[in-house]
Parts: sequence; C-alpha cells; structure tokens
Amino acid sequence: MSLIDDRGVELPRRVFIKQAVTVASGLAIALYLPSGIAATDPKAPAPAREFEPNAWVRVLPDGTVKLVVHKHDSGTGTQTALAACVAEELDVNPMTVQVITPEDPFFETYIHPIWKVFSTGGSTSVSLEYDRLRMAGATARVLLIMAAAKQWKVSPDSCATEDGRVVHPSSQRSLGYGELVGVAAHLPAPANVKLKDPAQFKYIGKLRHKRDAAAKVCGRFKYSIDVQLPGMLVAVIQRAPVVGSKVISVDSVSALQVPGVRKVIAIPGRPDVLGGNLEGVAVLAETFWAAQQGRNVLEIKWSDSPLARFDSDQLFSAQAKAIGDPKAQTVKAMTQGDVSAQWPTATKLIEADYTMPYKVQNPLEPICITAQVKDKAITYWGGVQVPSSALEAAQTVCGIDKANVTIHELVSGGSFGAREAKYWLFEVAYLAQQTGVPVKLLNSREDEMHALFYHPATLHRVKGALDAQGKLTALQLHAVSPASPEQWEPGYFERPDHMDYSTTEAITAWDFAYRAPHLDLNWVKHESGVPSGWYRSVSFIPNVFAVEGFMDELAHAAGADPLAFRLAHMQERPRHVAVLKQAAERAGWGQTLPPGTALGIATNQGYTSFIAVVARVATVDGKAKVEKLTCVVDCGLAVSPGGVEEQIYGGLMWGLGHALFDRLDIKQGSVVQSNFHDYRVARMSDMPATDIVVLDGEPSKPGGVGELGSPSVVPAIANALFALTGVRQRSTPLSLG
Repeated sequence: MSLIDDRGVELPRRVFIKQAVTVASGLAIALYLPSGIAATDPKAPAPAREFEPNAWVRVLPDGTVKLVVHKHDSGTGTQTALAACVAEELDVNPMTVQVITPEDPFFETYIHPIWKVFSTGGSTSVSLEYDRLRMAGATARVLLIMAAAKQWKVSPDSCATEDGRVVHPSSQRSLGYGELVGVAAHLPAPANVKLKDPAQFKYIGKLRHKRDAAAKVCGRFKYSIDVQLPGMLVAVIQRAPVVGSKVISVDSVSALQVPGVRKVIAIPGRPDVLGGNLEGVAVLAETFWAAQQGRNVLEIKWSDSPLARFDSDQLFSAQAKAIGDPKAQTVKAMTQGDVSAQWPTATKLIEADYTMPYKVQNPLEPICITAQVKDKAITYWGGVQVPSSALEAAQTVCGIDKANVTIHELVSGGSFGAREAKYWLFEVAYLAQQTGVPVKLLNSREDEMHALFYHPATLHRVKGALDAQGKLTALQLHAVSPASPEQWEPGYFERPDHMDYSTTEAITAWDFAYRAPHLDLNWVKHESGVPSGWYRSVSFIPNVFAVEGFMDELAHAAGADPLAFRLAHMQERPRHVAVLKQAAERAGWGQTLPPGTALGIATNQGYTSFIAVVARVATVDGKAKVEKLTCVVDCGLAVSPGGVEEQIYGGLMWGLGHALFDRLDIKQGSVVQSNFHDYRVARMSDMPATDIVVLDGEPSKPGGVGELGSPSVVPAIANALFALTGVRQRSTPLSLG
C-alpha cells in the first residue's frame, strides 16, 4: 500500500483511513477514526476523544515510520524541529523517517490553540507544540512496547526501545516497530506516559542540519512552482494599477491570439471579505511565458479611484495629525503614573519622531498555488500557510464545504508573511471554478511588488523626561499605524482592552523591557486606505526601532553609557540582562576601538525569547560600512540549534535590509517600484561578519525564533552610526553617507 500518488503527494486522510481499514494493518497512532469507518472493524476499540497525541505518528507493517507535521514550512526548518519532538520520544531518527503533512488539514487536533484557526505563524510552532508532540511520540512508543510485551508474555517494564525497535534485554529479543503494528493498533491508549529525561535526549537540542538540505541545494526538491498536472493552465493576473480601481471593460482579442493562451477571465473583487482580493483580469495559458505575453497585450479600462491622489510621502504628516485627534482610536498599550505631570519639572526633555516606509515581503519563490474544482470538490497544491484561508476561499467563492476540500501541502520558498494573505487563494479558487481544470496561479516579481497587502508605513512620536541624576522619570510613545489585517483580529476594538495585539508588540507590559515611574505607551489607529498585510516580525520592527533608538537618545542626553543606561532601567529581567551583557562583552563594548569605528546596541524580547544585537560600523573610503553584527539569543531550549542559528542569521540579514534598503513608494495611488532593480534588497555581498551565540536560558521550554532576529538590527545600526558620525537618523532606509 502506498500513501503517495504518482505526483509524489500525500493522499488525503480519508483515502488513507479507508485503505488502512481495508487491509486491516498498519498503525495510525492518535488518529481519531470517524465512527462510520471505525465500525468496519468490530475489534477496534473507540479511541478516547480527549487523548490528543494520536494525530502524529504512522507506523506501517514494512517498518516505515511517518511523522505528521501539521505546520507549514516556508524554509524555516519547522518540519525538522517538530519531527524531532515526536521522534525523540518515539526513539527513531528524525532525519531518516518520512515526514508528511496532515491527510486532513482541518482535523480538530491541528487547530492553532491560541488563534483557533488552522494556521502557521507568529513564531509559535515549536514553542506551542513541544509538549504535546513529545507526548504523542511517547504514547506511540508505549503502545509498541505493550504490543511486544504481550507477544513475548513479559512485563512492559522489562522492555526498552532503540532506533525503531522494541528490545527485551534479558532475553536479547527484539522486534521492529513494523512487526508490532497489528497488535499495537488494537491496544487502548495509556492514560499516562513518562517522558524522557532531557539528559537522555539524542536529537532534541542536538540537530545541526535541516531535513532535505541536500535535495534543495541540488535542485531536486519540489516547491509549489514545480507542480505539474495533466491539462493544467497557468494563470497570471493583471491587477488594478491604482489601489481601488475597478474593471470597466476588457478587450482580450490580441491576448487570445498569442500562441498558448486559452482564456481571459475577469475576476470580481471581494471587498465583503476581510483580506479578500481586489478586481483583476486573468490570462490563462499553457505556459507562464505565454500567459505573460498575453497579459502584455490586454486592453483594460479601469475606473477612477479615491486613492488616485494618495502619496506615501504625505502619509507621515497625516499620521502625525492623528495623534491627539479625538476622532482617532487610541489604545493604551501600557500606562503607569502620570507622564503629563512630569514634563514641567523635568531636568531634560527629549522628543523625537521615528518613521518607516512601506515594505514588501519578496519571498524568493513568489506566490504560487494550483487548484482544481471537480465533482463539487476543490483540491489545492502548494505552500498553504493558512489552511483556514483556503477553506474560506472554497466556501465563499465556490460554495464547497470542508469535507470536500483537500490540500496537498508543500514546503514554500519563503513567506515572510506573504503566504498569510488570502487574496491569491480567492483568485485561484475563482479561476479553478470557472475553468474546471487545474489552474496554477503564479505571480511574477512585478506582481509581488504591486499586489498590495504590504507592511504598513509607520510613525512613532516619543517623549521622555530625565531628572537631575540622569534617571528616566517619564516616557510617552504614540505608535501610529493601521490595524493589523482584520481577518486575524476581527472585532479587536470591542475587547475590554481595545487591543490589536499585532500592532503593539514590544510596547506592552509583557514584552516592553524598561521601567520608569511614569509610562504612557499608546497605539493610534490610522487607516490610509492601502491594504496592509502580514510581514515577518510585524510591529516589532517599527516599535523596537523607536524604543531602542530613543533609549540611545536618552542615554546620550543623560551623559550615560547606552548599555549601562538600559540595564539601569530593567527590573527583574535576568534573562534579558544576560543577553545584553554577553553581546556587549563579545563585541568589545567599552574597549578602545580603532579610529573611525563605533558600536551601537539594541535589544528586544518576543515570543518568550530574548535577543541583543551590537552593530560595528566603520568609515571606509569616506562612507560608513556595517562591518559586524554580534548577536546573543536566549530562546529557552533550542530544539534544533542549527536551525535556530540559521533563523537568527536570516533575521539579521532581514534586519539589515530594513535598515539600509527596504522602501516602497506609492505615488498617485500607484506603486513606484517594480522589481529588484528599483526595490533594493539585502544581498550576500552586503552581509557583514556575524557572531551568533545561542544561550540555554530555559532548558525545559523552547521559545520562538523565526521573527526574533530582525527588529533590533535597525536601531543597533542607527545607534552605531550616531556614535560614529554624531548625526541621529530616525527614518529608514538609513544613510551610510
């Protein structure tokens, strides 16, 4: 029995279950069988619904072990880390077993425990799943031991496991897991199982490489862009050149004359859906090249748009006016004391505005998804980071219910928040429904630049008071930005705290590092009309830039060392203090530096992890150059240390891009940039030397790292440039002179 079809894609869960029951063999640990299927085997006891570990392990009669990873992997190593959690307790090598995605992505056990949707994101995958995945592996292991003990007529306590086998040391007998599935499949799950002592770990905390690394390097690995299906058409979409424009008419005669072009279809907008697609016109062809050529000769007449006068350069003044506007929605993210009473008595009063422009995600593999609607069912092939959005598209666009939605999940070539958007899922579902054949929707790089749903431009107004001893007595911050994409935070302003948690990262009580007698940290909601989207590190990026840049300004005004000033205002944060001190020490903080060289420091907490970054800059040929980034991280337990280091390194490069290059401009409602020639991104040649150290700050619990690395890079570089030049830069991209 094969669980892989001729395209190398895992079969749907319902197909697997039916096949598994038919042959009455194989062990699907922790998969709750629907009553109608389970009834076909009268010997099979009904599994306890409350026992969660049963959705993660598959053991087949031939000894094949498959571990289910229910989180999307966008190149972050999620499959490696999560598989290790199961494999450690199951006593199998996570690098040699098969890792599959869920046969049923909407199985209730796979729902995100906080967001209550089927999704991957927020640097939560390993930290939230660590305990229950270990429990899943341990439960499977105990069942296999019980099966062997029953066959040998010995006590389970006298048995052990090693590398996919159950062994009985005293009699030197052993059985492979595959030989035990027939018995183990009918044993009741134990109520309690004992997890390994971390001192016995073989894999957790020891992995240095990601799964499939060789296949990716050699080009054998298959991504969404590689999907090929019989009869498939490739679609490209001409979206509105001005935000909010609508299609008035389409002349497709010339496009349909291009060899290979088969259809031209207007796609209606879905403004009724939060995050839904805007209007556009799709060209469908036998190849991507033909579709592109057809789109080039389309003649589309677009309506006017209220945003035709929008200019991103004028946005910051509008955001500034929102501060103090009684009509603006202002949320108190963190308050203490009375800041306004401190301004008149302050020895020194410092004020500053920090701004960041629009930024676009730009994953190396652009948005790409294939879908087919057939027999009142829809099937997706591709990197679907949010299965709930694929389901919403199926239900809303095609009227197809959950039971008839199948997702063949693939690893994607990056996301950075782009694949958390839903517009492209709505577009491909519509095209698949209209054609009845497989449709691969593929964005070009230019499409990525113009598809909207960007990281929003932001303004932060900060004000601080120092007393005669140089102590911070009052701090006020207004973070002005639009709300996070409301498909994730619906009705946030109706909550008791009115909080949109995705806009207030780093400025709330649980992740704001500093304390002063009087604090007033606010989020000011300001909507520009330009749709915003998810972006790696989300609001940590602008919020940390403002906080850490301003802490440096306060330290300078107080005549204090920036590191010492930060430490003096941290209270009861030993792990945070530790990363700051170690990063500074490793970077040579306080030591004599060569002429024309300076250091800048910054830090942030997020995802129950801590990070400090020291940037070293130097004057080279009359211009500043970032020479080195020193980074110390405390993410608790690093399940896959190699993966953590890779994620931090990628985050440092991502942050370098924010600091020096990322900027997207909108003029008269249209995006100015079109590709990497005018939207500069960080390149390998830009990357300075790095020194990355990962601490074991909390060895019993992992924190998140996927989005941890980038936020502190921008202020660290900005602070170093100030130390080097004496000029304070409060807007990105920063100038190196």
